[in-house]
Formats: sequence, C-alpha cells, structure tokens
Amino acid sequence: MYKSIALCIGLVLFMQKCMSGGSVTERKAVLADSTSFYSISVEYPEENRDKEQAMRAFVMDRYQAKKEEWKVGGPVYEEERKVTRAFPDRAEIRYTFDMGFERFPADSLGTVSYLFTTYEYTGGANGNTFVNSYCFSKDKRQVKIEEILDFSAHKDIRLSRVLAERALSDTTLFFKDFVEPGLGLAYLKPDGVTLDKEKCQCDGFFFGSNFQNFVVEDRGLTFYFDKYTIAPGAAGITHITLSWEDLRPYLKKPLPF
Repeated sequence: MYKSIALCIGLVLFMQKCMSGGSVTERKAVLADSTSFYSISVEYPEENRDKEQAMRAFVMDRYQAKKEEWKVGGPVYEEERKVTRAFPDRAEIRYTFDMGFERFPADSLGTVSYLFTTYEYTGGANGNTFVNSYCFSKDKRQVKIEEILDFSAHKDIRLSRVLAERALSDTTLFFKDFVEPGLGLAYLKPDGVTLDKEKCQCDGFFFGSNFQNFVVEDRGLTFYFDKYTIAPGAAGITHITLSWEDLRPYLKKPLPF
C-alpha cells in the first residue's frame, strides 16, 4: 500500500547555472525518492576541485540516512500512523527533505565555495532550514576555516563579538536577544572569556562553531547561520559578511589560497 516510488534513482547529470555571481557549474547530480509518507530530493555539484569527493559523501550520507529514518514501517512512520489514528481529523503530514546548493567563485583568490541549504519538514507550522559549506583552493584542496582564521588566545570570542556588532548594525533583521545567545556571547562571565555553564545550561560552547559555515569572496568572508540561530525564524537563513580588513587581526599567515 505504501510502496516507495522513486522519482529519480541514481544520478542525473546536467548543465546547471547557479544564480550566485552568475557562475556556472559544469554538472550537478540529483537524487530523489518519494513515498506516500515522504519526499526527499538532494543535489550536489560535480566539482573537479573536490578530488576527495567530500561533497558527494556528505550529500549521499544525508540522503541515505533520511531514507532509512523515514522508511515505511520504520519507527518514525509508525509513530505518525499512531498519531493519525488517534486524531483522524488531523491534516495529513508529508515529511520533506530538500537540499540544494549555490556556487561562489572568488576570482582574485582562485577559490570556489559551495553553500548547501537544506529544508526539512516533519510537521508543525514551519520546517527548519540548515546550511553547510565547502571551500576549495585552486590546487584542488578543501580549505577549512581553521586554516584561514586564528582562534587561539580567545580570538574566537573576540571575533564573535565582531560578528555580533556587525549583525546588530542591521536593526531590521537582527536583535540582541537572538544574536548574543546564538553566538554564545550571552553565556560569558563578566571577565568576557569564561563560559558560565549555569547560564547556558551546557557543558561548553565552541566559539569556533560560529565560523564553520563560510563562503570565501573577493571582498572577505561571509558566514552563514541556520534558521533560528541568530535571528527570528521569519528571517530564515542569515549571513554576516566581514571584510578582509575586518578580519586582518585574526588571519593566519600565509593564507591557504
């Protein structure tokens, strides 16, 4: 009765123009699967700089994990069926997982960055949206943020304050009550560097996590945040750009580009 209907099995490769910067991705791969309970669609670029196939591995892992988690007859499916039987007038819920990407070239630096955006809906008024990023140098090597920025000697906290200051300069989108907790700054003790574990109700906060999703651009670095992280849900995915001049005190030398 609830047989899986594959909308697209395997890889479908075709020419794709990405909107960001008018850049062109040579090919992209698309995977999709659908049942009466869920709809899953993912895509990733066929980027020759990604010689380790990191992006493909990331996307395939998410794709297979969701298929397994939401499979007909599995725990999640059966729980939803149980709720439906208890509340027969409830509107039918169809789980959704949709992942796409944008490409950002930085011509002066010889880098190309990819930003993956994932929308997931499992009921309720709204779904959630997440981001993940990858950056590659011209010598076909994946670049990590720790190779660009120096987080030692509490520089990760200092740079988080720079992010907060830049965000709060836009009063139409960002608010202190969202930004400072989202960046972990609201949970620091008066000395400005020690985490107050009672305030955050956590064992720790990695301030370097504020910079993990980034895009390298000619003008600087743009940092992206999941929905709800540093702004109200209506804002969706948010981002903050810091120029190379803003970042100068925190840059490692030489840069890995």
